[in-house]
Order: sequence, then structure tokens, then C-alpha cells
Amino acid sequence: MSAPSAPARLNEMQSRIRDLLAEASKPLSAYDVIDALRDHGRVAPPTVYRALQKLIDEGLAHRLETQNAYVACRDHGPSCGHRHKAGFMICRACGKTQEFGDEEIERLLSRTAAQGGFTAERVAIEIQGLCAACAEAGVSLPDASAG
Repeated sequence: MSAPSAPARLNEMQSRIRDLLAEASKPLSAYDVIDALRDHGRVAPPTVYRALQKLIDEGLAHRLETQNAYVACRDHGPSCGHRHKAGFMICRACGKTQEFGDEEIERLLSRTAAQGGFTAERVAIEIQGLCAACAEAGVSLPDASAG
């Protein structure tokens, strides 16, 4: 039996990575993904980056800009802005990440861009703070703006 073709391997890789992201309790960097895939043999970073980009292009994952990490798209409904606009609330203590989308925010951003003569292709909003569980547990972190 011959080895799978490159597209078949990529599809298998995308599926594994999508599963990893969906099961993760916090965002994963590309190198976290590579480490998690070690049981499947050696995986080259470019292969993982290509698979991650394909997942993003297909609306199945998002890249968190401030963390250089990836999360599975949790909402495939009309409120999800996975193709152009997406928002995330990221807990600085535990890493929990919650995706959100809001038509009013998207309209405001589009209108603001248009007023500036700019066509937005992608918008990422990242709100960092404490999730309800960490706040309730009294977790305190140094001020993120200090530094």
C-alpha cells in the first residue's frame, strides 16, 4: 500500500490539530501542537503551520494575536466572525478563552474603517482579564499595563 498523498496527510493533520484545539483547556502555540503530536511521529513546524492556516481559512480555528496561539472556533453560527471578525475574552490566570461575536460591534468596526477609507479584511478583538471562576477564587495578577 502506498503512502497517503500530501493533501491526504494535510487533511489528516488538520483533523488531528482541530481535535487538539477543541480538547485544549487553553490556547495552544504551534509548538504546543507539535509536542502534542509527537506520538504520531516527527512533525515538521511548516506542516503544522500550514494545517493551522488551513483551519483558520476554513473557519475552524482562530489565531490569538497577543498570545501567538490558536483556539478552535467554538461557534459556527451567524454570531461567529471567524472569516473576518472575531472577539475573544482571555483569562490571564487560567488561560480560558471564550469566543464572542456581535453584529453591532462588527457594524461599528466596518463603519469606522469605511469612514477612514479602509476596507477591513480581518479584525481581532482580545479582551484580557479574569474569568468568573478565577475572579471568584480571588486570583490576583500584576497589572498587565505595568511593565
